[in-house]
Amino acid sequence: MRSTEEIREHKDVEARKVQKLGSSSLFVTLPKKWINKWNIKPGDKVIVEVDSKGVLKLVAEKVKMSNGKRSIWIDVDSAKQGIQNVVSCLYSLGYDEVILESKKSLSQNEMEQVTNSIKQINGLEITEVSSNRVKVECLLDTEKISEESLLRRMLNIVARQIDDFASLVTSRKVSDNSGLNEELTRIYTMLSRRILGKTSTSETQQVRDQIVMSTASTLLSISSIVRNALAAVESSNEEKVREVVKEVLQKVNNILDEAVMVLIFPSVKRVSNAFNLIHEARQALQQIHDMYIKLVVSSLIDILEVTVKNSSCVIYLEDFPWLERKFL
Repeated sequence: MRSTEEIREHKDVEARKVQKLGSSSLFVTLPKKWINKWNIKPGDKVIVEVDSKGVLKLVAEKVKMSNGKRSIWIDVDSAKQGIQNVVSCLYSLGYDEVILESKKSLSQNEMEQVTNSIKQINGLEITEVSSNRVKVECLLDTEKISEESLLRRMLNIVARQIDDFASLVTSRKVSDNSGLNEELTRIYTMLSRRILGKTSTSETQQVRDQIVMSTASTLLSISSIVRNALAAVESSNEEKVREVVKEVLQKVNNILDEAVMVLIFPSVKRVSNAFNLIHEARQALQQIHDMYIKLVVSSLIDILEVTVKNSSCVIYLEDFPWLERKFL
């Protein structure tokens, strides 16, 4: 049974005094937080909606809902960061249509930033362009792809990368994972959109989403961390060191698998197995006497331990028979 806090809808509620303007008009001021969030300026239009129960709803014209799509208008001249990052952030926040407009002609650099942003995001396309205006739309229905599926796809890509790195430890060949890195980034962005773009969730779901994003962030960065470990090993001519690092990397893959899968299928056994693998990896590292290599590889295991600890928290979001909850 969910607690009252879990089902309570979160809204900003405040009382505002109705004031008189002229002989008959009444007015209330707009909340500053709302004005800042939607960049409302004097002269902007606000859509006023009244439902059958008398509830009054204000919607900024520049942020409207139409046919289930979320649209937003951005003044490029007043944007305080690069257009590429603006588009990426708004996509992650769940917007389906982003209109970028300037009072002057958009520069070549600004157009290149728009182009680069859509290359890094699946389903994002430029659907309208003029000298001072660009419309970018998401044509892919990301709701059809589950969060679990996206997490698994990230895990599979990282597993391939680590397997490649593990083989490189002994074969000393050069591997190019740039294509996998780009795909990993695109999937991570889609997952961010699924989670950050949610309009309302329970407290339990919010906690789970935070853990999922934390784990996904580790998956996104793990290949570069493993690459650093590989670079450290390349300086060693000891075959024993290479064999130990290869063994540890294989355990890293298994630890990541448990950390991700426990989010999908909460299991005490998976968590216990992950911690056992972490212990085994640290034991294996004791065979290495090169302090630099040991330090680099140990830092990788430390990151994984934090990831497993975070992932294991989802167990306490479930109603297990042995779990007693007390509500004050």
